[in-house]
Amino acid sequence: MIRYSYNTQVQPPAPFVLVTLRNPADAKELPNVPAQIDLGADQSVLPNAVVQALDLPQMGTMMVGGLGGVNYTLPTYAVHLRIHDFPFQPVKVIGAANEPWMLLGRDVVNAHRLVLDGPQLALEIG
Repeated sequence: MIRYSYNTQVQPPAPFVLVTLRNPADAKELPNVPAQIDLGADQSVLPNAVVQALDLPQMGTMMVGGLGGVNYTLPTYAVHLRIHDFPFQPVKVIGAANEPWMLLGRDVVNAHRLVLDGPQLALEIG
C-alpha cells in the first residue's frame, strides 16, 4: 500500500494522488500530474490543458450530468494512466476546460484498494 497525505491546500482537504499519463499513439508522457480522488464521478476527467500537452486525439463525445441536473456533451480521449508505480491502464477520459486538476473517477479507482482515513487526512492505495 502506498500512503498519500490529503491535499490541505484545498478546502476541505481532499485525497490526491500523483499519476503519470501517456498518449497511447506516440508514448508522449506527463509525469506527476495531481489527481483528486472523486468517488462521485463515474468517469475520470482531464483538464483541457493536459489533453493539449499530450496531443490526445478526440475519440468521441459523452453526455455528462452535472450539479443541478444540467447535462453537457464533452469530448472523450484515450489515455494510459499509471498511479505511482502500478502498471499503466488504458482509460477513456472526459476533457473539461473548467477543471483545475485531474479527477480520478470510479472507472480508475475501482481497480485499486483504497483506504480513506479522514481524521488522519491520509489515503492508502494498493
